[in-house]
Amino acid sequence: MKKMVSLMVAAALVAGGISGCSKAAVKETSGGAAGQEKTAETTASQESGGGEKSPVTLTYWQHSSAARDDMMTELVKTFEEQNPDIKVNLEFIPEADYSQKLIPALATDTAPDVFQIQSGMVSKLAQSGAIKPLAESVMSADSITAGFVPAAVDGLKYDGKYYGMPTDLQTIVLLWNKKLVSEAGLDAEKGPQTWEEFFDWARKLTKTEDGKLVQSGWGGTGYAPEVLSIIKQYGGTFYDDTAGQYVFADDPKVLEAIKAYIASYKTDKVYNTEFVKSWAGFRQGLIGMMLGHPAMIGNLPQTAPDLDFGVGLIPAKGESRATCVTSWGYVMSAKAPDEAATRFIQFLSSEDVEKQWTEKTGELPARKTLLEDAGLKSELKVAVAIESLNDSFVGVLQTSALNTIWTESMDRILKTDEPLETILKDAQSKMNDELKNPV
Repeated sequence: MKKMVSLMVAAALVAGGISGCSKAAVKETSGGAAGQEKTAETTASQESGGGEKSPVTLTYWQHSSAARDDMMTELVKTFEEQNPDIKVNLEFIPEADYSQKLIPALATDTAPDVFQIQSGMVSKLAQSGAIKPLAESVMSADSITAGFVPAAVDGLKYDGKYYGMPTDLQTIVLLWNKKLVSEAGLDAEKGPQTWEEFFDWARKLTKTEDGKLVQSGWGGTGYAPEVLSIIKQYGGTFYDDTAGQYVFADDPKVLEAIKAYIASYKTDKVYNTEFVKSWAGFRQGLIGMMLGHPAMIGNLPQTAPDLDFGVGLIPAKGESRATCVTSWGYVMSAKAPDEAATRFIQFLSSEDVEKQWTEKTGELPARKTLLEDAGLKSELKVAVAIESLNDSFVGVLQTSALNTIWTESMDRILKTDEPLETILKDAQSKMNDELKNPV
């Protein structure tokens, strides 16, 4: 039976498509001391020879990036100072290798106690028994519901219980190149407010010479959270919660929204993928507008320091500025000591820590109190990003496998003459088949 559960967990993660094949070394630290090798062993409570209890030891894994690794190292130092009865061993794993280490670990007894996972995988892992709910004695379901933005935590709930807390929380916002916008005679401070204005701006910001694109108005290629956002605003239904099925191909409002989205590419020809990669082009001043995550507010000053850009809410359809939320989650494995692991997750999702993440990385806060934090809102671009959470909803394509199906389908939609309805029905069928994977 145990072997069957292990195989089911592995199948769930493979189906989730968390991919990677390189063999880069894992960086492991303990208590924040970089490079110190430790055995990834968790104990609920250990007795020393004199009968004295030693600290509970937790192992924590996250996919690696320099800024996040440095910050997590410092956070663990603070956590251990505040919780001397708990010790945390950190492992920072290159993103390309994350699944290669996590999949076999979750299928055996070598799983980390606390780790990051795409929020769309929570229900599958909960069904398989690979993860367990947060300890109610530490973080009650009622306190989570009352204290957090619904779109940030709803995707982390299964069978009425919360299995994790959000991290890397993102919405969709609008970014534009102020120089290019001004040159086109448009309002570089305000930005387009509606989809009609947005599509008009995309046309006006596009330039060609001898039939070739030399400046793109908008580098949209069908990124799932963007398309889910406009579908929601048009009143379309992508996924039926009651039926537990994808239904987008059967909804006329979904078709209407997607047709509006793709017209800029297929009819107005404001962009093509052979011109330049979208975000690279935006950094180089070759693309006028982008829809993207608030994380770009922190990224662009580092990667394109001379770029003067504006940030606004996603364009509106009528009164709606609905924007799709994507996130990862901090979760604990089935073998983790419940209380200690939940206390660590509680710390990582505390108001002070969330504020630090927002200030240093552009990651959005999930706590309701931080939506009105004067310090965070003093930076106008960050204030816009935080405001976007007021009209947000949980994304329904938050596994790599589902995203791959969508990306491949959008590629067909944009680059071929196949009927839109045919491609969407094919995508819907594949996604519903993906939902049937054993878990």
